[in-house]
Amino acid sequence: MSFLSKISSGLKFILKIIFHNWIAKVLSFVVAAIFYLNLQASKLTVKTIEVPIEYPRLSASFIYGKNNPKTLKVKVEGFKDLVNYHSQFLKVTIDQNDLRVGENIIEVKKFWGTSPRIKVVPENETIPVNVEHSFSKSVPVDVNFEGDLPPNLVKTSYSIKPNMITLSGTKEILDTISKYSLGKVNLGNTKESSIQSLRPLEPPKGITIIGGIRDYQLRINILRVSSGTGEQIFGGIPLRCEGKNDNLIAILSQDEVSIKFNSSTPFNNIEIFQGIKATVPCNYSYDFRTKKIIPNNLPVSGKVRVTKSNNLKSIEILSVIPEKVTIQYRIKQKDYDENRLQDDPAFDDIIWPDSPKEDPRYP
Repeated sequence: MSFLSKISSGLKFILKIIFHNWIAKVLSFVVAAIFYLNLQASKLTVKTIEVPIEYPRLSASFIYGKNNPKTLKVKVEGFKDLVNYHSQFLKVTIDQNDLRVGENIIEVKKFWGTSPRIKVVPENETIPVNVEHSFSKSVPVDVNFEGDLPPNLVKTSYSIKPNMITLSGTKEILDTISKYSLGKVNLGNTKESSIQSLRPLEPPKGITIIGGIRDYQLRINILRVSSGTGEQIFGGIPLRCEGKNDNLIAILSQDEVSIKFNSSTPFNNIEIFQGIKATVPCNYSYDFRTKKIIPNNLPVSGKVRVTKSNNLKSIEILSVIPEKVTIQYRIKQKDYDENRLQDDPAFDDIIWPDSPKEDPRYP
């Protein structure tokens, strides 16, 4: 009994301590709970940010419209540390299966880089995405010359290889482009004919260079105004096709030729350049019915023919260098090539990224 008595006394003492001034203790607990809840609430934050929109890559047959949005405004809610951390990586991804040619209204379905412990709410639940067919157009390349040559020198001609560039973009933009400049070339320090490499300038917005040509070879022909007598070689005479069919393009293995000649009197080099004409017969034809080159599309050899004006009767042409050139014929394409998918409008040949981590080609 003595043992039970001691336990009973102990319980009474503990209950007395607990219930002594119990109202003050309950109030203290309530105040502590309120402070705790306020402390937790102070850690929550709401933040409005712009997150990037990741678009799938398109094949060369298609391009994104120029007015497609690049970012989406969202509201992020959660604990401050989590919101600040995940806000760095948030982005919205476009589902490849939602895209079609034309205007698309894409529902915002998911965000990449978020967490279940934060809430992400987009300001707009849809994103307008425009997908257009791409056109290609081949235009000649050119350069802009600046500066003056030293005295007694003159630029007679220049040529660029390859002489065409293929651009891809919308028809509206391509309509404004008739040639493509490779940049400026300064003639101030030029003293003789030269060859230099040029890289294409960055294309205008909305235009892509296709074909993978990185370097263009520019040849500038420089002549001295006067020359002496005797046997000489004169180079840089442009070689032209004669009798070419309008539906064909003739690619010559040489754009220029040289002549070896003899003159008993001094002459002006400009007169030589203007008075000598070099041509090669380009007599292949095009069959509209079969859409083929007649007789075939194999390279052919053509003999260079040189003629001189009446002002150059005093000079004797000894030989032409080279005497023959190779001609490769190609069918001339339309100004625009519309690269369309033939059967499936659902973009079966679009190249989509394997994961959202792959860098997108933004519109």
